[in-house]
Amino acid sequence: MPNTSAGEPSSGRRTSQGRTAPGRQARVVLTLSFAAIAGIAVWGGLGPSRTGPVASIRGVYLIGRDRPFPPSGRYPSDPYVGPLACAECHPGEYALYTQSGHARTLSSPRHRLIASQLDGQSIEDPDQPEVRWTYHCRDDELFIRRSERDKIEECVAEYAFGSGHHGTTFVSVVDPTAPAILEHRISYYTGANALGLTAGQNERPRPPGLGPLGRVMPPDAALKCFGCHSTHLSARDDRPIDEETMIPNVSCERCHGPGRAHVEAARRAPDAEMNLPFGTDRFTTESLILLCGTCHRHPSKARPEEIRPDDPHLVRFQPVGLLQSRCYRESQGAFSCLSCHDPHARASADLASYRAVCISCHGTPAEKPTRRGAICPVEPRGDCIACHMPRVDAGQHILFTDHWIRVRHEGEPMLPLNGPTPNLKSLNAPSP
Repeated sequence: MPNTSAGEPSSGRRTSQGRTAPGRQARVVLTLSFAAIAGIAVWGGLGPSRTGPVASIRGVYLIGRDRPFPPSGRYPSDPYVGPLACAECHPGEYALYTQSGHARTLSSPRHRLIASQLDGQSIEDPDQPEVRWTYHCRDDELFIRRSERDKIEECVAEYAFGSGHHGTTFVSVVDPTAPAILEHRISYYTGANALGLTAGQNERPRPPGLGPLGRVMPPDAALKCFGCHSTHLSARDDRPIDEETMIPNVSCERCHGPGRAHVEAARRAPDAEMNLPFGTDRFTTESLILLCGTCHRHPSKARPEEIRPDDPHLVRFQPVGLLQSRCYRESQGAFSCLSCHDPHARASADLASYRAVCISCHGTPAEKPTRRGAICPVEPRGDCIACHMPRVDAGQHILFTDHWIRVRHEGEPMLPLNGPTPNLKSLNAPSP
């Protein structure tokens, strides 16, 4: 990896459209005050306050969406090749991937339909009636304005996090060298076609870094957020987050590892040794779930007292629940995420395919189960998923399938334990 830390960083760069763009400090725009984030400078060492309007805004132009992955790499000896190179030999997997949520976990808001839907919208803050949020698109950017009495603050939403299937959270990078990011206070929830508080920002006690515009994340949290929504964050030693070299979204090389050696070997001789760091012939159930759990969470990262079947928050973290279930514990290593899901594709909505997995163990002798589990007294009349893996609202206006497969008892909570779901503010326009 090249060392680019020597010398002063450039104050501008050439964008994919050929114009010179101003440096990072122009990214966050304030009309009257930047107290919300400048106050965090003492806490996070983010530098001096930036006040007053900024004439021009530097856009985000990411590899893969705004410009192609360089054929020779982002720098000499770059081990990454980008997902299009994988499509040469794996067109089916690539086609599935392009339709999956993993292919759109991180982008500029201008590539999302929600940006045009929000343009011109103005809503009251869900729990601060004196505050209004106004959205408008200008110069290919999404601006978000917070108004409270005679105080107005405005910033640019640089990134849209999430596939959009469940929702979208906007993020701005305050300092790429720390790194520090602003997670915007208001998120879009697709199912309700509404805006509401971003998950976690209404928790008690208040999370650190919380301000009027949202939450300024500390460096470790910022890296986790970007890390789980991208394949590679930076090819620069001096910038942990660098959109010049970032590979956005969870693409092939995020799970299988850098693929240049593999691709070059395949191009030279199709029968050459082409092992990847992580491939179908090189993982166990434990290593696979650990890989998925890097972002979808793993119980090894939680305190034992936090893992309770009556806590609906756990439904957000599928590997945590899965590893507690008897299906996993008694499968002798045969049951994993891949038992039900194609890792290249969007999660299927075909309930029959999931039921087939269930009855492979729990079906009657006539159904020839491959492994013997307790025969379900309800099947074939019942619905395995609705009974044993119901969809639960963890407090983010999103229904998650509970992967702690079990017999649920009457009265078991189906809503979050720490209070009601925050209010939503519906949009005027229909959902796209």
